[in-house]
Amino acid sequence: MSNTPTTTMRLDPELKGEAMRVFEPLGLNMTTAVNMFLKAVVREQGMPLNLHTGNGDNPRNPDDGEK
Repeated sequence: MSNTPTTTMRLDPELKGEAMRVFEPLGLNMTTAVNMFLKAVVREQGMPLNLHTGNGDNPRNPDDGEK
């Protein structure tokens, strides 16, 4: 682990606390959760979740006519 770089992130304190309360019963800490997320990004070659605009449209929907 000595070659593992340290990364600093700016997080909303309330959001961080809420996330930690979700992670705790799962046996996860912030580092493990972030690593899981980043591995999913690499595996999926994109965001591992569905992104939508406020009106429910997918912002990168290939059927919407935009290129």
